[in-house]
Amino acid sequence: MNRALTLKWFAVLGLASLFYLLAPRDVSPQIPLYLGMTSAAVIIWTFDLLPAVAVAAALTFLYLVTNMAPPEVVLGPWTTVLIWTTFGAAIFGEAMEKTGLAKRVALRCMLLTGGTFTGMLIGFAIGGIILGLLLASGFARTVIFCAIAVGIIRALDIDPKSRLSSIIVIACFFAAAAPTMQFLHTSESFIWSFQVLMKAIGGNVDWWEYLNHACFINTIYVALSFLTIYFMRGKVRLPEGGKLKLILEERLAEMGPMAVSEKRLLVLAILGFMVEPWTGVNAVYVLCLVALFCYMPGMKIMEPSSFNNLNIVFLVFVAGCMAIGFVAGEVGANKWAVSSIIPFLKELPPTLGVLCSYLAGVVTNLLLTPFAATVAFTPAFGELGVQMGVNPLPLFYAFEYGLDQYFFPYEGVMFLYIFTTGCVTLKHVIPTMIARCIVAGAFIAVIAIPYWTFIGIM
Repeated sequence: MNRALTLKWFAVLGLASLFYLLAPRDVSPQIPLYLGMTSAAVIIWTFDLLPAVAVAAALTFLYLVTNMAPPEVVLGPWTTVLIWTTFGAAIFGEAMEKTGLAKRVALRCMLLTGGTFTGMLIGFAIGGIILGLLLASGFARTVIFCAIAVGIIRALDIDPKSRLSSIIVIACFFAAAAPTMQFLHTSESFIWSFQVLMKAIGGNVDWWEYLNHACFINTIYVALSFLTIYFMRGKVRLPEGGKLKLILEERLAEMGPMAVSEKRLLVLAILGFMVEPWTGVNAVYVLCLVALFCYMPGMKIMEPSSFNNLNIVFLVFVAGCMAIGFVAGEVGANKWAVSSIIPFLKELPPTLGVLCSYLAGVVTNLLLTPFAATVAFTPAFGELGVQMGVNPLPLFYAFEYGLDQYFFPYEGVMFLYIFTTGCVTLKHVIPTMIARCIVAGAFIAVIAIPYWTFIGIM
């Protein structure tokens, strides 16, 4: 074991012990051990010391063997819609990759906006929104857009360590991540956390009502994200403006005409989430059932035998992250968090409360992955809104926008993935992400809050 690795393990033990010793004892007897174990898992994830899935599984069983919570609580994530949303999204993601539908949609959107740097940004933005409607997996969208970005970088002979290369990859990341709140089904974790919030406040917001809450302003958020890239690019320019369009046309031509399997998959993807208002059936269950149709021999979308190769072990990681939030509620961590911040927030007007929620999301994302933060804090925001006597939806939405601000690779799987391309450099990324964080804060204050007030949810 080398010195750096040894220091990382000492950091795990030291920080976990610190969380254990500093944990409040007056909330419940389980909280110190809960914070110690959970912080150790998060730090191991941060340092990438062990496989993420293995750590998630170990944390789940540690909760059980230490009697941290009853089995029905610890294993409760497996009964929620998020697990099965991830399952359905995994099938659709593989099908869209195999048939080429996702790549075709992205390339077509980019071509429609021309072959310039500005057009490329617009194409990524439009392609991201459309794929967000079709593909309920931010990670799958990241993979797709990164493949296109790397293709552009290599075809134009751009130095992968250059600022321009990083800017192109950041654009592909924004295309995948910025539309996360565009539609109610665009992110697996967002679907689950939204339903948890609805359960906490005893409310209900369907797909179309959410469209009124978020679609318009999130389109502005996507545009602002790409405007940030445009103004932060400095003096970098594409080597040959017209050549980009030729590359895109060549790649689209190589795919040939749209296959029957792509058309069938497109219909299935649209049906997966659009029929809830007419059927009354949870859209996630419809999604999973429709996704399995991809393997039907008559559909000719996926080979039935390929189902055995579907990588669904990631569900263990998803369930492990969700268990953090489930157990937090059982040991009283959420109520403690609410009781700690209410004295500060309840004296603030609703506008400042929403802004503080955004800042809380930004800070939390430095400590937890967005997924773990979402599942841990969503019930607390529901209770906070109820106790403050305000609609918790704007608080929740602002917190989610805060979680969409990234600075370092460890903060999220999607953000980490762009660094695996070898075409992005951290020193080129951070200034753009800091600028986007500031712009997003201004967006919450100047656009989101007035809009939410206008439609009556504030």
